[in-house]
Amino acid sequence: MSSSPEENIAKVLLVVEAFLGGFYVSITRGLFIPMISYSGYSLGNMALILLPTGLSGSILSLILYRYSDSLTRKFKFLAFTTHVTERVVWFLLPFLLGNIELISFTYMLGNLISAVVSIFIGALIYSYFSSIQDVINVSVWRSAAGAVASLLGSLFMTFVSYVYNPPQSYIISYFAAFVIGLGSSLAFILVPKFPSQIVEKQQETPVEVIVRGHSAFLVLTFMLAGSNLVGLSWTPFLKSLGAPIYIALALSVTGNIGGTLGSFLFRGYKSYMVGLVANTLLTGLIPFISYPYAHVGISFFTSLTFMAANLLAMQIFAEVNARMGRIKASAFLVAGNYTGLLIASMVAYIFVKDPFTGLILSAIIKFLAVIIVLLAIPETAIIPGRKAYEFSRLIYSISLTGFTFTVQASKEFLKTFFEAVTLMTLALLLYIIYKLAFLIIGG
Repeated sequence: MSSSPEENIAKVLLVVEAFLGGFYVSITRGLFIPMISYSGYSLGNMALILLPTGLSGSILSLILYRYSDSLTRKFKFLAFTTHVTERVVWFLLPFLLGNIELISFTYMLGNLISAVVSIFIGALIYSYFSSIQDVINVSVWRSAAGAVASLLGSLFMTFVSYVYNPPQSYIISYFAAFVIGLGSSLAFILVPKFPSQIVEKQQETPVEVIVRGHSAFLVLTFMLAGSNLVGLSWTPFLKSLGAPIYIALALSVTGNIGGTLGSFLFRGYKSYMVGLVANTLLTGLIPFISYPYAHVGISFFTSLTFMAANLLAMQIFAEVNARMGRIKASAFLVAGNYTGLLIASMVAYIFVKDPFTGLILSAIIKFLAVIIVLLAIPETAIIPGRKAYEFSRLIYSISLTGFTFTVQASKEFLKTFFEAVTLMTLALLLYIIYKLAFLIIGG
């Protein structure tokens, strides 16, 4: 079935949005870690900056998954508003480098708005195109366009960092990203017949759909957790090798070339599995390479193979979104991003004392994703499909039990905490009354 003229125009505009947005994202996100690292922030402080973002992003995604109606009723208005607001918030970061609390809050706020924007874009694609193949094609072209633009953005910020000294170089790069980012907002707004609201069918999601989505979520979460931990540790590791900042920024250049090629290289579940295994092995090699310039080449191959994880999750959620709900499917995907960031920042803060350890742990975390791919997703499993599904059901049951216990424990902890605060407040109040009475009587 051929696409309508509106759908063809929408495809072009969504790819343009991804292209311009890719330039904006590559600078605002890609420059952030090197910027704070070379501004004197320790690995522990960097983890503290990212920790609130990962936690709040995960909670927000869960809330929007549970209460998706809050986004569907004013879909068009909220999509446009958040898309523009996100660009404004991220532009503020280079001006806040001297204050860890402000930069942490602004980074968290920018990511929360980005999470909502990502959910809107995903829901729009799922609802606009009825064919799964159209959804996958648009997503692949958006990934490729974003990767090409990210390459240009990486080249731009590397050149600016080479020519200008900080903080001038940071401000120039972020301002350019802000302007180009507004162009992506314009392309987004011009999508024809943009739905004012999305009507979801009121139906209970089948267990097998939830289990399948859960397996994809875990794979994406562990891969992103490992990738974020690599991002936190790689720049300090290069700094410890004596590499200048433009070498750290050059990782983004070759990484984006690899990401562009990876968008077209992997096709089908078996190729996704090969890509994930290769990515994990390459990640394990990083801390053992002492020649700084060789890391620029490794970045190419890690980014190329990492696309397999994105495409695997994308294909699974494209297949189940009709039965899960478009907002819920998008929220599930976005939750993987922020849960991965949360895990990476917690591991970095608690366990990582040096960049070498961080890189080793990142490979171990990615290996967990490989285990799930090999044992719990029928299309990629090395065991019979039925056994893989049973294993995925087992993982889901264990995760659900753990989540339920955690939520209940959190409720009990908060209840106890507030009771203790109340008792302490009453005790303090009685003490003040007693002291006043003593002073009055004594006086």
